[in-house]
Parts: sequence; C-alpha cells; structure tokens
Amino acid sequence: MLHQLLVPLVVGFAAGAALRPVVAALIVPVGHPTCPAGPVHPRSLYGLLLTTGRDHSGHWGVPCLLEVTTAAAFAAVAAGGASGWYAVAQYWIAFLGAGLLLIDSAVQRLPNVLTLHAGAGTLVLLTAAAAAGEPGSLSRAVAVAAAAGALFTAAALGGMGLGDAKLAVSLGALLGWHSWQAALVALVTSYFLGAVVAIGLLVTGRQHRKSHLAFGPFLIIGTLATLVTST
Repeated sequence: MLHQLLVPLVVGFAAGAALRPVVAALIVPVGHPTCPAGPVHPRSLYGLLLTTGRDHSGHWGVPCLLEVTTAAAFAAVAAGGASGWYAVAQYWIAFLGAGLLLIDSAVQRLPNVLTLHAGAGTLVLLTAAAAAGEPGSLSRAVAVAAAAGALFTAAALGGMGLGDAKLAVSLGALLGWHSWQAALVALVTSYFLGAVVAIGLLVTGRQHRKSHLAFGPFLIIGTLATLVTST
C-alpha cells in the first residue's frame, strides 16, 4: 500500500511547490492588496508557515507546509481508489484545496482566483467523466452543486463568508457525482470537525465565543475524507 502511495506523494509534493508562488501572493488579510507575482520573500509567508498571524514578523512554523499538505491530499485521493476523469477531478480539488485550506486558516479568506478555477475545472472534468461513460451522475453533480451553493449563500446572511459558498459549489459537484448521501455525510463531517476544533480552542483559551473560525478547511477535509471512504 505504501508503495502505491509513493508516486501520489511525490507528485503532490511537486504540485505544492508549483502552487507556492500563487499561495504566497494570496495569503494576505482581507482588504490588503495581494503581493506581486514572482519571487516572494519568506517573511511574507507568515500565515503559510504558521506564524502568529498578528504581524509580519515571520516566525517560522512547519517548513514546506504547503508541499506536505498537497502531498497528503494526493495520497488521500489515491487511497480512495477513484479512477478515470473522476479521479482527475478529485486531484484537481486536492491541488487547489490544499492552497485554499492554508490561506483560509491563516487569513480567513478564500480567493476567487482559486475557488472559481476549482469550480470550473471540476465541472469540465466531470463532464469528461460523463462523456467517457464513467459510473456517476453529472445531473446529480450539478444539482448538489446548486443546492450547496444556495445553502451556503443563505448561511452567508448569518455571517459565514461567500467564499465558502463558492467553494461549496465545486465540492458539492464532486460529491454529487458519487451520491446525495456522500454530500450529506461530507457536510455533517465538516460541521463535526469544525465543532470539535472550536470547542478545543475555547477550552484552551485560544479563542473566545465571538471569534470567527474559518470553515473552508473543514469543508475541504470533510469532502476528501468522505470521498476516501466512499469511493
């Protein structure tokens, strides 16, 4: 099993390295201008490297965090055993999802450039899967994506960000291709993980009741976990 995961781990690590300049440019708080394209000084990666998030002092955390996260996401997809264009769609979400997970965790934003590419790419790849006659349902994928988008757009009225709604469209489509049940399980799993982390942060005093906890990472983790166990 470990041998079968070696290639996805290596490819995922390389994909994370390729994504790093994009994440470095986007991992800034809401309202701040994005960093220019090209080489970025390591200190600007304060969120990516798990710094305090309070300033740009550049306290180093986990080295190669993006690469390791992407490698783990690719390994999870491979462990799920999906094949064909549906597998490619899962790797696409794992690729962009790793960057979105770290950006949202650090600065609580889900940039349009990643969420919209995630949605468009997923739709194209699932359409290719349908054209190839792979098991699954494109119409159900579209229906779940629309339902997820509507649900999280309504939730945005209660304080949840619209970025979560855009992300939910691509994740919902990926889950909906498999089944409505998978989409429901992923949603429950995501909220459960979010609740556990929120309670843990409250108990340890790292957050208070009015603190805002980024939900995007839990949506991504909940989706990948569901796909791994249901594919």
